[in-house]
Amino acid sequence: PTPQNLQANQLGVFLKPARRGWVNCYPSYVKAGDNNVMLWHAGQSWFVGPAADLGQERGWVSLVDGCLRPEASRRTWRVADGAAFVDAPGLRCLAGDALAAEMAKAAPQIALVGPTPQNLQANQLGVFLKPARRGWVNCYPSYVKAGDNNVMLWHAGQSWFVGPAADLGQERGWVSVLDGCLWPEASTVAWQVYDGAAWVVAPELRCLPEHPWRVAGLTTLGERDF
Repeated sequence: PTPQNLQANQLGVFLKPARRGWVNCYPSYVKAGDNNVMLWHAGQSWFVGPAADLGQERGWVSLVDGCLRPEASRRTWRVADGAAFVDAPGLRCLAGDALAAEMAKAAPQIALVGPTPQNLQANQLGVFLKPARRGWVNCYPSYVKAGDNNVMLWHAGQSWFVGPAADLGQERGWVSVLDGCLWPEASTVAWQVYDGAAWVVAPELRCLPEHPWRVAGLTTLGERDF
């Protein structure tokens, strides 16, 4: 997490390009599913920023460290708040086994529950299951709505989306959360629902992993019993 969820949408999985991946004699990385966001080293720091600024000493997220790989640093990452950089002690850079272990924490079943403004997109909510095979999209887990294979949940660009299975992997849908977290239930950012013209914040909408909603019982929360 970052303070007040600053720059949460710029976080996520980054891939080292197979070719021309070196910038300022350091490796660089492209955000999975969003070629407009990159990670590189310049001057005294690592930066996450627009691809158009590749190699420059500016960005949305930074780490003051000359380490050869960003995951090797033990220093505190920082996020821009529009005026200055703010320490984000909960932000980490993972790779290899550590990243695999973190990705493995994604629950096999999640529930997207809670009221939405004017009940917008309420019919798209419910329980979502992680497929046993080929469940990865843009290097993130994806999910199929229980009982309706035509509705899925995935990550693309800077957000998680619930939308038609035909749009899998695209930056569009009916429900979304602007966050680069590795699994949707980890987000603390407010979800949004589409009203046909714009995105509307749905502050009471939540994404719960398997155990909390199964143990608590959705009916005790005044929500649909799935």
